[in-house]
Formats: sequence, structure tokens, C-alpha cells
Amino acid sequence: MQLALNDNHPRVAKRICEDHLRAAPDDPDAHRYLAQVLMVLGEHEQARTIAIRATEFAPDDPRAWSDLGRVHVLSRNLRDAIVCFEKAVEVDPHYADGWHNLGLALRQTGQTERAFDALKQALIIDPTRAESYLSLGNLLVDAEQLEEAIGCFERAVRHDPALAKAHTRLAQELSQRGEVDRAESLFLRALSLDAGHVESWFGLGRTLEDLGLAEAALSCYRTLLQRQPGHALALGHYLALAKGEEGHEWLAQLEPALDRTEGSAEAKALMGYGLTKWYDRRSRFRDAASAGTKANAARRQATGPFNRAGMTGRIDAILAAYTVEFFAERRHLGIGTDQPVFIVGLPRSGTTLTEQILSAHPLLHGAGELPDLARLAKQSLEGEDVAPWEAAQYLDEEMTSRRLAHEYLSAMRRSAPPDCRRISDKQPLNFFHLAFAALLFPNARVIHCRRDARDNALSIWMENFNPDQTYATDFGDLAHFTAEYRRLMAHWRAVLPLQILEVQYEDTVADLEGQARRLIDFLGAPWDERCLNFHQQDRAVQTPSRWQVRQPIYSKSVGRWRRYREFLPELESAFAAMEDD
Repeated sequence: MQLALNDNHPRVAKRICEDHLRAAPDDPDAHRYLAQVLMVLGEHEQARTIAIRATEFAPDDPRAWSDLGRVHVLSRNLRDAIVCFEKAVEVDPHYADGWHNLGLALRQTGQTERAFDALKQALIIDPTRAESYLSLGNLLVDAEQLEEAIGCFERAVRHDPALAKAHTRLAQELSQRGEVDRAESLFLRALSLDAGHVESWFGLGRTLEDLGLAEAALSCYRTLLQRQPGHALALGHYLALAKGEEGHEWLAQLEPALDRTEGSAEAKALMGYGLTKWYDRRSRFRDAASAGTKANAARRQATGPFNRAGMTGRIDAILAAYTVEFFAERRHLGIGTDQPVFIVGLPRSGTTLTEQILSAHPLLHGAGELPDLARLAKQSLEGEDVAPWEAAQYLDEEMTSRRLAHEYLSAMRRSAPPDCRRISDKQPLNFFHLAFAALLFPNARVIHCRRDARDNALSIWMENFNPDQTYATDFGDLAHFTAEYRRLMAHWRAVLPLQILEVQYEDTVADLEGQARRLIDFLGAPWDERCLNFHQQDRAVQTPSRWQVRQPIYSKSVGRWRRYREFLPELESAFAAMEDD
């Protein structure tokens, strides 16, 4: 019975189970197997009836309760599933499979602490359970405990080297941490184990993009789309990369799909952003504007509107909390190194270009967009019901500030050569956390990247940003976000005890050498001609600007918004009252 099911012959397995039950109608194992087969075949109600019967025949068998719980999970009845898994471990407290399944169900219902406890109990009973390490790692990612999560994924790979999804999850997190080469190897290993694993194909494609290998990335997306034509994220990336008329065959399918009222809003958004890029690269600006409008409307439907009042309230509170006196009273905190450089600004404002210029210098290193400053700010507030931007107000102990500073430095230096004079973190939205950065590193430096507000807004609007960036889908919201960000940066220039250099994108395009020399001089390094050939670097770039910064400097992005003036009049009107600062 089980062999037929494992060999993907569910109808054969069903017939075997039914034949066996005619001869032995009270066999609980046959009922358990039949219930599993029925779930595979989509016969959920009958599966539940059969699984209940198995528990009646074997009430002291934890497997029967656990199998019934799985039937409830597949039927999306998580409350009853949890009851069944709890019964399984009550019957046998040493039943690791029951604890594992309980942990998964608890996670799905948002009971995080109980899910942690259940998965840890499964691993106490069986320390070699790769699936439990994988699930525990996912919980740790949810809790932003990324180092611990990576440790769990590594254990999953070690205990079950043939588990493709364990290699993939480890690769995904290492890629997020900037370890792109190792991630590539892990994705390839996962595909050698399971050539049909779509997450591995997508992850490999993304990684190859980061490495600048466009054709290889396109090949991954094509392979994935052959296996799963409706994979919206892969299709979006494929269209954004496709050259010439490649991808044209998708237009007749995608354009009507964006107009349909049914279907997943998020899927429409992902396909729409890819279609927007496809049209824009071919100078079909009317079509790009139309696709972008539909993509952003779908994203707003999926995520909800931007909270303008909340943004204004946050900036008001930051301005009130962080004054010259605040920093003067805390000059004893942190550590004295001047190695960190924080590159901030709006997304798509030139932060990647700036870091690429700097990292071409042999004494400087670009660490990419690190999540660690915001992560440590949040972790430092454990037990406090406040927002991460407030963390600096609660940082009043020298030892705590030094511990956090060293933890951040460890993350920043992870892939840097040992003799780097400066290391940059180009997480643009770190402008919210500069007070925290200043307390950890009072000698750090800040590079503030600026760009024409309309060009900047259009570039954000056309990009598939994380869904939590809700300001990115509407030009009115973008204008509000831009105004508030500018208000905050003006405040930092007035009160922050850190050196800040302002870099205007348009100035860099017009005079690369002059602006590059300003940057290098600001960081106290000798001039190096290699900074002018930033596009020739062989380094991973993990931002939407990855393709632009692999080309020599060009001016076609300056005044780009004018090409869309006729088709997106709301862009010009939203920013009409805003003057460049």
C-alpha cells in the first residue's frame, strides 16, 4: 500500500487499500493509508471519515492521530489539526513526528512560541530530523534571527544531504546575506537532487542576475516557466530581462490577465511589473505606463494603502526625540571605529551607483544592503512595545551599545578583505535609523544620495519592491513620502554628530570624476583611477540597479519622467509643489 503511494500511483494504492479492508475491515493501518491516498486524490471528506475511523480502531496509536491531523491540515481545518497532534503527543510524548506536525500547525495559526517549543521537542527526541531543522529555521527567519536560522538550515543539509528544499532554503538565506557564490552552488546542488524544484530554478535565476549573468538567468526562468507557466514571479523577472522581441509571445496572455477582476492581485502585480519593464526597454512608453498603472493598482489591492498620517507622525516624533542635546549626553556610547559608511537616500536615488564607485577602490568595500542595523535596533528593544526607530532612546548602557556595535561590524565585515579602510552599507532606508547608528559608531560617515524627485518617484513606481513598501504604488503617496524623508534628512544635517556628504545623482552623471573624487576624499582614501571604471567590477550586485551599474555612466535616466509626462500626468501634478532641496 505505502509502496504504491510512494511511487505516485494513488489509484493503485486506493484499490489495494480497499481490497485489504474487505478482508480485514478493522485494520487501522489500512484506514490510515487509505485516508492519505484519498487526500492525494482530492477526496477530502471521505479521507476525514476514514482517518477518524483509524483513531477509533487504534486510539492509543499516535500515528493515527497524527495522520488525522494531517488530513485536517490539508482541509485547512487547523484548529482540529492541532487538537489531533496534541492528542498524538499525549498518547506518546516521545513521538517526534507528532511534535513536528504540531509545530507546523501552530506556526500557521500564528502561535509562534508554542511552535518553537514543539519543534524543539521534536529535535530533542530525534536530533537528526532534517525536516524539523528546516521548519525551525523558517520560524527563526520569521523572528529575524537570521544567524540561528542559517545554522538550522545547515543542520538540515548535513542530516539529509538528499533533501533538495533544505539546500534551497539555505541558499536563499545566504543570498540575502550577500554570500552569492555559495548560494549559487547550493541551488545547483538542489537541482541535481530534484530537477523539477521550481524554487531552486527561481533562486538560481535571481543569483545569476546578481552575478551579472543575464543569459544564464534567462535560461533558468525559461526552464521554470516550461515547468510551471503560471509562475508570476519568474515571468516578471523573465520579461524584465528579455532582449529584442523575446517575451513577445506572452503579451496576448498577460495584457488581458491584468484587466480581469478575478485571480490573485499579487500575481497580477508581479506580472505587471515585468511587463512594464519589457515595454519601457523598448521605448513603448504608453504601454509601459498602462502596465505599471495596473501592476501598482493590483499591489495596492493586495497590501492596502500607504498610511500618510502614520509617516508624518513618525517623522514628527523622530524630530522631537533626537536633538543636539540628546547626542551630546550619549557621547560615551558605542565604539570609536570610523570604518562604517552608511549610504542612505530614497530607493533608486543612486545608492547602488555610489557604492559601486567606492567599492572599485582597493581600500574600500561595499557590503551591499545589510538588514542588520534595523534588525539590531529591533532586537535591542526586546520587551518594549515600541518601534525600531525609537531604539536609540533606550540605548543607555555602554556595554550594550558596544556589544551591538561589534555584532553589526561582524555582519558588515563578513565578506570584506581584512585591510579595508572603510566598508559601506547601502541600505537606503537606514535614514530612519541614523540616530541608532550614531550611538553605535560616533565616528561613522554618512553619504546621502539625492535625485530629481520625479525621476526618483517614477523609477520606484515601476519597480517590484517588497509589498511592505506601500508608498511605492501611488504618485501622491510617493510625493508625501519624499517630502517627509527630506524633512528628516534636513533634521539629521542639523543635529546628527556624524559627517554627512550630499551626492546628487545628476551631478555624478554629468561629472563622474569630480564627484568620485569628492567621495573618495570624504572617506580619507587616496585617489584611485579604478573608481572611474566601476562598471568593470566582478562583484555581485543585489539591487534593481544591478544592470545599470554594470554599464559605463550614462545620462538617459536624467529627465526620464518627461517621456511619461503625457501618459502619467498624475506624476507631474503630485510633485508640482515640491522644490529640489
